[in-house]
Amino acid sequence: MYADGENVFCFPYIPKEEKVMNVQRSTMLKAMLSCVLFVSLVITSIVPNGKAYAADEYDGLREKWRSYLLGGDYSETDTDVSAILTDQSALVQTTWDSMNKSSGRTYLWSDLDDASVDSLTKSSYMAITYSRLYTLAVGYARHGSATYQNPALLSDLQSALDWMYTNKYNPSSAKVGNWFDWEINVPLTLNNTTVVLYNELTAAQRTNYMNAVNQFAPNATITNGSTATGANRVWKATAVGIRGMIVKDSAKLTSARDALTDVFAYVTSGDGFYADGSFIQHTAHPYTGGYGKSLLETIVPFMYLLNGSTWAVTAPAAQNLYTWIYESFEPLLYKGAMMDMSRGREISRRASQDHALGAKVIAPILQMAQFAPAVDAARLRSMAKSWLQEDTYYDFNANATLYHLGLAKQIMGDTSITARGELMKYKQYPSMDRAVQLRPGFAFALSMSSSRIYNYESINEENLKGWYTGEGMTYLYNNDLAQYSDEYWALVDKYRLPGTTVDVRTRADGSGSNYKSAKNWVGGADVAGQYGVSGMELDAWSSTLAARKSWFMFDDEIVALGAGITSTDNRTIETIVENRKINDVGSNGLTVNGTVKSTALGWSETMTGVNWMHLAGSSAGSDIGYYFPGGTTVKGLREARTGSWASVNTYAKTLDTTVLTKNFLTLWQDHGVNPTNGQYAYALLPNRTSAQVASYAANPNFSVLVNSTDVQAVQETTLGAIGANFWTDAVNTVAVGGAPFLTSNKKASVMTVESGGDIELGVSDPTQANTGTIELELYKSASAVVAAEPGVTVVQLSPTIKLSVQVGGAKGQTRHVKLTLGTPPSSPPQVTIPSYADAFVRNGTYATNNYGSSVQLEVKNDTASYAREGFLQFDFTAVSGPVASAKIRLVPVNVGMAGITNEAALVSDTTWTESLLTWNNKPASSTVLGTWTPVLGTPVELDVTSQVQSALAGTGDKKLSLRIYAPTNPGSQGFAFYGTKEQTDSAKRPALIITQPITLTASADSYVRNGTYAGDNYGTATGLVTKNSTSGFLRETYVKFDLSAVTGTFSSAKVRLVPTSVGSFATTNQAELLTDDSWSESALTWNNRPTGGTLLGSWSGMTAGVPIEIDVTSQIQAALTGDHLISLRISSPTDSGSAGDITYGSREKSDVSLRPVLILQP
Repeated sequence: MYADGENVFCFPYIPKEEKVMNVQRSTMLKAMLSCVLFVSLVITSIVPNGKAYAADEYDGLREKWRSYLLGGDYSETDTDVSAILTDQSALVQTTWDSMNKSSGRTYLWSDLDDASVDSLTKSSYMAITYSRLYTLAVGYARHGSATYQNPALLSDLQSALDWMYTNKYNPSSAKVGNWFDWEINVPLTLNNTTVVLYNELTAAQRTNYMNAVNQFAPNATITNGSTATGANRVWKATAVGIRGMIVKDSAKLTSARDALTDVFAYVTSGDGFYADGSFIQHTAHPYTGGYGKSLLETIVPFMYLLNGSTWAVTAPAAQNLYTWIYESFEPLLYKGAMMDMSRGREISRRASQDHALGAKVIAPILQMAQFAPAVDAARLRSMAKSWLQEDTYYDFNANATLYHLGLAKQIMGDTSITARGELMKYKQYPSMDRAVQLRPGFAFALSMSSSRIYNYESINEENLKGWYTGEGMTYLYNNDLAQYSDEYWALVDKYRLPGTTVDVRTRADGSGSNYKSAKNWVGGADVAGQYGVSGMELDAWSSTLAARKSWFMFDDEIVALGAGITSTDNRTIETIVENRKINDVGSNGLTVNGTVKSTALGWSETMTGVNWMHLAGSSAGSDIGYYFPGGTTVKGLREARTGSWASVNTYAKTLDTTVLTKNFLTLWQDHGVNPTNGQYAYALLPNRTSAQVASYAANPNFSVLVNSTDVQAVQETTLGAIGANFWTDAVNTVAVGGAPFLTSNKKASVMTVESGGDIELGVSDPTQANTGTIELELYKSASAVVAAEPGVTVVQLSPTIKLSVQVGGAKGQTRHVKLTLGTPPSSPPQVTIPSYADAFVRNGTYATNNYGSSVQLEVKNDTASYAREGFLQFDFTAVSGPVASAKIRLVPVNVGMAGITNEAALVSDTTWTESLLTWNNKPASSTVLGTWTPVLGTPVELDVTSQVQSALAGTGDKKLSLRIYAPTNPGSQGFAFYGTKEQTDSAKRPALIITQPITLTASADSYVRNGTYAGDNYGTATGLVTKNSTSGFLRETYVKFDLSAVTGTFSSAKVRLVPTSVGSFATTNQAELLTDDSWSESALTWNNRPTGGTLLGSWSGMTAGVPIEIDVTSQIQAALTGDHLISLRISSPTDSGSAGDITYGSREKSDVSLRPVLILQP
């Protein structure tokens, strides 16, 4: 059985306004009494960093921990604090009053009498009992509580703890029920109770309780007999570590700290955090907002406790903690709500709805900001302030611990902290089959499953109806902040979840849990970090239902396509467009093609010819439009649904039987019984009015290019974006306006965006099974590569763009490339020139024959009439600029025998013509260029670099002529034939391949500014500024080049910068080589800029438009043996006055000629 550690949702007090639950105070009290309080939820304060004054270091840590637990230094007169203390006092008094204090008792609370319950409930009751005792301990020890230092309460507490030790939890107790309660839950709670009451307990009592903890939690790395992972490992390490602190056992503390080391490291399989931001627990369940949340809120305070002590966490990978926030949590937290698609079975708990859990993520982030490096601390506070401001549904202050309340109020009152604002981002999570897009005013989330990721989890009698939550369910977040809170999961129709295509049938509770489909095509690609495409090949549990589903997330619409919808089970198949919780009277207006539908509960209708629909939101900024290209039939239902959370969760710790009613509006498409290759297409249009939806439907911004079982593709015209999912390992082409646009030879997810003369492309292997490459062809021409990530090879720029993308080992992550569109320059890095003329000649009776139209160039040394020689001519007049290398490639198409020898010799006469050449008039040859043994099908390459360079440098024609011949006669089978330009297979034609200097556009560039602008980022600026001046006006420029695609050595390497604006004062600029290449264009500020460097050179007298070149030859060679990156800082060493600023073009400059480039000369 898995751990049930995610049952962590109790509070040390009753919230004043628990909007999320919307339950009466008596109901909330009951819930509080039946919850289990974990260390990560009760840590409420931070004391000054360093060791506390105490008898020894252990005592100092214990006092520090006790201060956390009780709330630290707070003012009882603060309105929010007073409210918390009042609510907690009421809870403590109710808990105390209901305790069984009789001498012959067999339980401590009547509702926790375990005499006739099953083993799972028995261990749950034990854990809940300890939780209530902890609640009483806090009520006794916290100043401001109505029961503060009440001797009668203390007496009852001591007696109850001893009773639990004697009867329930001691070294001789038999472990029954959930191992988690014995090894993690109770140890954490009992540890904290012991810390809070340490001075009020006898030495014998402390020894007894800690002996019991050690019996069931002796090892920080083992849970339930196996190696602990993820959140379980952090919980266990904390339990062992806090006990080690209490009993003053250095070895235990050391083992607890060291157990965290593996947690910080990214995993590539199993439980833990992944480099792509995913978090997995229980082998293959996405759990960022569940176990990931619990890991975060446990590890942060435990690390802070140890900070400054002998046992401080020093593992280098601990820095990953900050990346977890930015990549794993931040994209999934929308206006204070933790997205349900990342919370596993926790969605079935009434006390753990999305905003309540979001607050539990915000809390440790607030705490992290207290000890994080300055740059991270500022970023953490900024994002936290945004969430606190945006979440008008859930009262963080009313529900926070005392410590986190203080931090929140401090941030909200600090005008120097600027709220982050809305996060704009598209994030694919390949390692957990999830995707999310955040846009102005809304967020869209997508939950999928595959042969790698389970569809849903249902254990410990929880999440009993999560059947379709991982089968393409979609979430639309907007200003209706209560949508997925306020009892959504208790009452929504679990058979009709938005985005899913389902087999209509009755399902048993928990059926199909932990199901992995047989299909691995699940994933997607992003471009520009803003837009994306995802897809899922549906392989339904215990059903023949199959479908190929795609979602295209553009700027202000989400397009959903379905194809190949097939089933043979004699049941109806439906695709659910919407299932929205509506207002309390159910009156949200639904308009269909301009007609307003009935708002009466119980309304249902089959609507034909539906082109568009509009659903009024329950709050401003929450309207939703729906557009159906070409029109379709949609069924609708407006209903009141009544039930309780017990319908989805019967676990003793989280059981809630309160009867509730909410209203829902459901829209779906009926594919009928046993559909074959059914389809659907619709778009979600967030935050549009009815009139705006009607206008959009009349002139939509997208078109479906193809919707088949081979390819699904959509074009968004205003954005210049095209997304395509290629479902087969075959050559498939997407056309736009009848002309080919994109071809892929493998299963792939691809998205492109054209803007400002550039095209950006993202591609992934959603199957994660391709160990090789994906070959793509874009039917456009590019003039340059702006940036290409490792793994992307630009094979060709013109006449079409050809890419070879190495996806083996990419784990489904997107590879990106950006190119500048246009006609290739006259001197591209590599030019392939076909032969201008080619022919063979034959002696003897054939000496006057011409073979210029032959498809093969015949070579043979033999007697009269059988000897043959080939002649080739190349014209490279169009080539200009220096040449790095030049090679002639010939392909043998027929070889008579092995071991023969052929040679090539230079022909100075280039006046011969293909149609007139004969043996009798063939030109003479001179210098031998190469000798080889031809092998059928194996290209032959001849180095002609010096000959091409000489021709280009001379005044004569820019042509090269060669004679191909056999120097000896090996016999009648001693022939070799080569392809000519007349060959139908272009790969077999002769070619002159000229390689020229490589020109790389900067992979990142930005400038920074000091003073009040020191925290600002200028990564998107079109100019790079340098200036030496007073505070607030000093600017420095940073430029980075990525050499990952470059190999070999170079005779020269120069960075070229082009001034676009020059101040009126004479100024000197200088360039320094930096050793730190880790800076990011989008994150660079004055505060985090790399410092130090080696001077490369300086210059002055700049003129706008006149390039500056900086020699970096030796530095490039060094970089090619290192990290393949080179970074430069451009600055002004002296203050030239107010007009001493110089601006250079950045890589964002629309004029390509003004961008920073690195020129590599062979």
